[in-house]
Amino acid sequence: MPAKSRPLPALTVLAGVNGAGKSSIGGEALQAAGAVYFNPDEYAHQLRSRETLSQVKANAIAWAYGKAKLEAAIAQGTDFTFESTLGGKTITNLLTRAAGKSHQIDIWFVGLKSVDLHLQRVASRVAQGGHPIPEAAIRQRWIGSHENIIRLIPHVTTLRLFDNSPEVAEGEIPDPTLLLSIQNGQLAYPGPDVLSTTPQWAKPIVAAAYRHFGLMG
Repeated sequence: MPAKSRPLPALTVLAGVNGAGKSSIGGEALQAAGAVYFNPDEYAHQLRSRETLSQVKANAIAWAYGKAKLEAAIAQGTDFTFESTLGGKTITNLLTRAAGKSHQIDIWFVGLKSVDLHLQRVASRVAQGGHPIPEAAIRQRWIGSHENIIRLIPHVTTLRLFDNSPEVAEGEIPDPTLLLSIQNGQLAYPGPDVLSTTPQWAKPIVAAAYRHFGLMG
């Protein structure tokens, strides 16, 4: 009998622009399952608790450390789970190059109905002691992350796209709405008839998935 092919190691990304709630949704689910993942915000916080660093410097070190760990996982053929805004090209390019060659790519992407809502939620987090994010960075990531998810659709094994716009009371767990699901490289949800009710921010992403799978011209 021919030997069974071994599954590729996985690069798993909890993605979304600052304020989307990716840590609350995906991160807490992973922690509850006993999984380990790299959260650059937590790493930056640990750095600042040990050293006298500005928030900007700590963020830069955390981003570089996460990138190095991703590159090591790709080179060594190991699993790696991490958070990212996917707002820039560097991480997206690394994932694209690894897809189908050394790793499978699994992404949970959490979005909100507008960039202004991201700004509001980051401001609320700052008021509770969280770290600020420059408005210009959030606006750039809002555009870049959506473009990068579309770029990654042909390369993912799994993609779950969520809308987390509804407000919840403090301490409650968000209940995001699933907008798109790709499983094992195939479209699992929804059908093209649902596009008209898809939130405006997500329509280009869902439409790109339909086009990739031959459901739209």
